[in-house]
Amino acid sequence: MPPTRNRLSRLLARGLATLLMASLPALAASYELGQGYPIAGPSLIASGYVSVRAAHLEGEPAKLTLQDASLLLHGDASPVWHFFAEIELSNALVYTHDGLKTRDADLDFERLYLDHNLSARTTLRLGKFLTPIGRWNQIHADPLVWTVSRPLTTAAAFARNASGAQFLGSWPVEDAAIDFTVYLDDSARLDPSEGQEKTFLDISLQPNPPSSFRHGGGSRLVYRNFDDSLQLGLSLARYTLKDLPGSKSLLGADFFYGRNNLELTGETVYRHDGQHGEGDEWGAFLQLAVPLGGGFYGIAEQEHYKAALFPRPVDSTSVGVTWRPRPPFSIKLERRESRGEERLAPDGWLCSIAILL
Repeated sequence: MPPTRNRLSRLLARGLATLLMASLPALAASYELGQGYPIAGPSLIASGYVSVRAAHLEGEPAKLTLQDASLLLHGDASPVWHFFAEIELSNALVYTHDGLKTRDADLDFERLYLDHNLSARTTLRLGKFLTPIGRWNQIHADPLVWTVSRPLTTAAAFARNASGAQFLGSWPVEDAAIDFTVYLDDSARLDPSEGQEKTFLDISLQPNPPSSFRHGGGSRLVYRNFDDSLQLGLSLARYTLKDLPGSKSLLGADFFYGRNNLELTGETVYRHDGQHGEGDEWGAFLQLAVPLGGGFYGIAEQEHYKAALFPRPVDSTSVGVTWRPRPPFSIKLERRESRGEERLAPDGWLCSIAILL
């Protein structure tokens, strides 16, 4: 990370902490956890989330990390114009046997866009947004997902963010709906600094190119039944990636089923690399969350992934327990075992504490 950006990250972290401490007395009387706080009436709401993670993985030093500190701002400029911003400070503090480090801190605008309501069911979005491929990538914040680790299927084959234009909406179909989105990306010109995050998260691995588009576009369809208990998604995309040759074509599918606090989810992706020698990339995962009572959930996950940059696929199995005493707060403990290309998903223990503010 460049020294100037590193210093800026530390200064921002200190500034946010000072502002939070100064604001606590005023917030205490009216703030409800997880609901955000109006800072300019109802037209501007501030919220965010914080995640602390501990990991003891094979081949990696045990570490405790202030993983994410995200500030979310959303508001209404007019009845038809809305804006959203997410400023994220990741890896701000990392503690290992060598002591406390801040050199891996990364400050980034994770999202920054304007929405214009074209009608009651259609919206034009301009700016930087989460890439609409699969389900996980669009709800990836630690307090909102069941596991500490992120499946490779949900991010390794494509960039997690896109910059450009997005057209999204919904069609009613009897007692269900079909949501759609079409987007164009030009990150090379609109967000040339993007690329601090790596394709393979949280592991020391080579090769590990930046997770960033140069140019691209795609579409996504999601079928939702009347109570959203069943959701089926299909994603299509074509793009070029920073530091990787040639154009990539991607096909993805995902599903969600939830009933009586039980959730079953899964995603699969297939990326075709054409004639550029890297080979195709594909993967799939299945995840089950079962309520155990008292806010505890048992979690089981199975994933198979073949990365184009590595000769063998990896098969990983994760089991764990997640405690959600209140929806905005979670504590997770996870054990992962892998076979094959274990460098992509090292064996070990992971734990996190996350809160939605």
